[in-house]
Amino acid sequence: MKIIRKAGALDGVVTAPPSKSYSVRALLLAAMAEGTTRVENCLDADDTRYALEALRAIGFAVSGSIAAGVTVGARTSMSATEVPIFVGNAGTAMRFFTGWLAFTPGRFLLSGEQRMHERPIGDLVEVLLSISGEVEYVEREGFPPLRIRGKKMRGGFDVAISAETSSQFVSALMLGGAVLPDGITLRLSSIASGPYLDITADILRTFGARVTRDGDVIHVRAGRLAQETYRVEGDWSSASYWFAAAAATGGTMRVRGLAVPTAQGDAGFIDILAAMGCAIEAGADEVVVRGPERLRGGTFDCNATPDIVPTLAAIAPLASTPVEIVNVANLRVKESDRLATVTSELRRLGAVVEERPDALRIEPGWSDAPATIETHNDHRIAMAFAIAGIARGNVTIGKEQVVSKSYPRFWKTLDEVLG
Repeated sequence: MKIIRKAGALDGVVTAPPSKSYSVRALLLAAMAEGTTRVENCLDADDTRYALEALRAIGFAVSGSIAAGVTVGARTSMSATEVPIFVGNAGTAMRFFTGWLAFTPGRFLLSGEQRMHERPIGDLVEVLLSISGEVEYVEREGFPPLRIRGKKMRGGFDVAISAETSSQFVSALMLGGAVLPDGITLRLSSIASGPYLDITADILRTFGARVTRDGDVIHVRAGRLAQETYRVEGDWSSASYWFAAAAATGGTMRVRGLAVPTAQGDAGFIDILAAMGCAIEAGADEVVVRGPERLRGGTFDCNATPDIVPTLAAIAPLASTPVEIVNVANLRVKESDRLATVTSELRRLGAVVEERPDALRIEPGWSDAPATIETHNDHRIAMAFAIAGIARGNVTIGKEQVVSKSYPRFWKTLDEVLG
């Protein structure tokens, strides 16, 4: 358990950890690329370690370390038997490897933790089956674990797919399409978390794939994939906690290591904070957020930025008027059902919350009674409610180690900021 003490106006400087989204994509593309690729500034967290171990299991040459720089080379071995791949609760690894392994020779059994087996994957699998992919549900239809028999394909596919549940389904097919000589055309019927598709397109182009997008139609075709060195940019999702800390305490937080501009949609969190009364300075060297005397409420559509919803919700009771977070039904299939878990944990703090099928309405105010937050094995719940704790006081975070999924140094950094 981690006890969070109430803090006054914070004044701190933090370096953002590497982007989880870019790190996992970079490792996968390093395996797909010709020659060797050195991935620098890769996030050292559960999700990236699962991805790296999966590449080793598949037979790719991996050397170095995540901390010092990891080098991924050619596939040097291929098992004659089924290769088990375990990805924990890493949705990125589960979805991305499903798409790519369908086009990679070999037999694979892709599984994860129990919560991962409760997160739907049917929309992606149905597309793979429609283009002659060999994917089989091991237990329950529409959900992992999956048995995949991968094979080389030429491509030339033209498919429709819904990205309403997760943009990762589309990103998986975009990444897989980068090994198809005749490519793949994806027609999107709906999109959630759309900026993550921009991240995928950005890194694919950097490695040499051909990517075009015209509205809801994306075309990806294999190019000469090669990148001698790739350096991962800082993570705006992780930076959101420090920006929220400034907003919650009326302090000033400076975050370094972020790319400005960026394809990361969670950079939009500073626009939300500006609407709530914060002063923002976004420069090439650092992004500065200064909190106001009192936050303003408002209605915020976070369909494109679901990962910042717990952070926004955790500071919402500090606003002078209600905060409504709308168009976020896709939060129900994250590491936890985040609409339900955010609601339950805010209520532990004495806040008044209305949970809707695809939205939250949070009223101003909370109690000061001691409260222990249940993290629901969800890293973002732990970190978001730590920020609520420094503004409210009397908060303890249970099972705080879940932050290892995306930000292992979070608690050490928080202690440094609090001084």
